[in-house]
Amino acid sequence: MSSSRSLRSRLILGAALWLVLAMALGGWILGNAFSNAVEASFHERLRAHLRALAAVVEINSAGTVGVGRPVGEPRFDLPYSGWYWQVSDGETVRARSRSLWDFALPVSTPATEGVVLFRQDIGPRGEALETAERDLVFPGSERLLHLSVSASRQEVDNEVRGFNLLLTLALGGLGVGLIAAVALQVGYGLRPLGQLALALDNLRQRGGRLHGHYPREVAPLVAAVNEVLDHDERMIARARTHVGNLAHGLKTPLAVIEAELGASQPDRAVLSGQIARVNRLIDVHLSRARAEAAPSGSLAARVAVAEVAAEIKAALVRIHAGRDLSIELECAADALAPIARDDLAEILGNLMDNACKWTTRRVKVTATATSLTVEDDGRGLSPEESEIATQRGARLDESAPGSGLGLAIVADLAALSGLELGFGRSDWGGLKVTLSWADRRRNGSRS
Repeated sequence: MSSSRSLRSRLILGAALWLVLAMALGGWILGNAFSNAVEASFHERLRAHLRALAAVVEINSAGTVGVGRPVGEPRFDLPYSGWYWQVSDGETVRARSRSLWDFALPVSTPATEGVVLFRQDIGPRGEALETAERDLVFPGSERLLHLSVSASRQEVDNEVRGFNLLLTLALGGLGVGLIAAVALQVGYGLRPLGQLALALDNLRQRGGRLHGHYPREVAPLVAAVNEVLDHDERMIARARTHVGNLAHGLKTPLAVIEAELGASQPDRAVLSGQIARVNRLIDVHLSRARAEAAPSGSLAARVAVAEVAAEIKAALVRIHAGRDLSIELECAADALAPIARDDLAEILGNLMDNACKWTTRRVKVTATATSLTVEDDGRGLSPEESEIATQRGARLDESAPGSGLGLAIVADLAALSGLELGFGRSDWGGLKVTLSWADRRRNGSRS
């Protein structure tokens, strides 16, 4: 998988994008805040000098305007220093700082007398100026005097540029450091997944199980993988057992068939019997293999017993049409078996067919919310046969003659589906087979 699609790259890229956006927004806010603060401070200085200028302006009896004392900023006395003041009557310059030399600042008329306004001008050396101005009427004069104080913006602009540069370097370094920290954090956080990938690769090459300590979020995955491996190992072992049992079981009938075919006059009855035996062996092992591959009863959907029993009854009535059989069904509406429908059909089919074969006349199927019972009035099983039949995986076709091969399939399907299988004697004296399961509705679990 390419790195652009890896989980690590996605996490780092996502974090980097958010960091860049956050840093850019934060830098813009801080830069504007600092610029506004510097601008406000600069305006306050100009306003203070404008007040100082108004305090030292004097008008004599002849109407001449003069400045009796220094305004307070030494740079007002240095030619073209960037700091200037000027007093005019709106038409002519009445007084100005030595720093202006013979240059006159532009004059504008404030909207309201006494209100301080700010504007940007061009100075005598082409520099950008910030000007504070106001109109005042002084004692002894009937005309408005226009007072202006200007200062070069270079100092302020340099201060703002310096701060923005420092802020950019600081936030850029912080961003790079945070992205590096995120990369380390992501790498550390995803390290268990890398270890898991290596463990899976070793598992693929060498087999075994996943071992080691994993974080709480990864541990369930490791446990699930080990459960799958255990399940697969059991399946393989069972498959090998089935193959061995089938091969062992086929040896004898195949040897008989081979010997019979080698005779001058083969006995067709013997051949037919051995072929039937081979078919029964194949059916048994195929049923067991299919049952083991089916989902367990706890995961299978619940199936209505009454529907399946009615279908099997209809088939058996036709098969045993020549006999006077009574097949009774007493299945409750809430009788739902936690097993796959095909498996339930095979279990019921084998049990009901076996009951029909060995019964005298009556067969009864009873189903409740937690159990299924099939009973007949035949000869039944002896206590020894019943004990063998209740053993999980017992080959009842060999251990209990006359019970039929179907009981072996029923035992395997019941065990693999999580159902409890029991054999007993019915009230009529025949065989009574009971399948029981837990009612998950009582503990709040529904399929």
